[in-house]
Amino acid sequence: MKKTVQRVGIENGRAAFAFQEVKRAKEQLRENFETYRSYVKKMPSLIQVNGLGQTLAFYFQKKKQNEYKVIYHTLAQWMKEQFPDQFSSGNEELVEVVVHLSSAEYRLWTMEAVALLDWMRKFADGMAKDDGGTAE
Repeated sequence: MKKTVQRVGIENGRAAFAFQEVKRAKEQLRENFETYRSYVKKMPSLIQVNGLGQTLAFYFQKKKQNEYKVIYHTLAQWMKEQFPDQFSSGNEELVEVVVHLSSAEYRLWTMEAVALLDWMRKFADGMAKDDGGTAE
């Protein structure tokens, strides 16, 4: 059952989506939430250094580890909502779509991914603090 979130403006929509996904990740991953938080925090730097395509390919490769899988799935879900025309059959992998983007689209998707990850990082830090974690 999919919950729909009332979205007001792009930042609020992004923030609401990120909050729900991080909350779900915390419930799902439990004791591995700190690892998830660490991977969320590192991903923007990986994108900046290696590019969105390379970073997504790395997370796709590591999907057997739940923390990577959850982050990859969150980004895929967000991008499908933001750019539904790019997912013609709806079954494409995020990384598959990204490698076929034009340069302008690639830059737009990169900015969108980093903006979402920024919200995810903030919420992951806040939820870690709730557990007495060491949020930086």
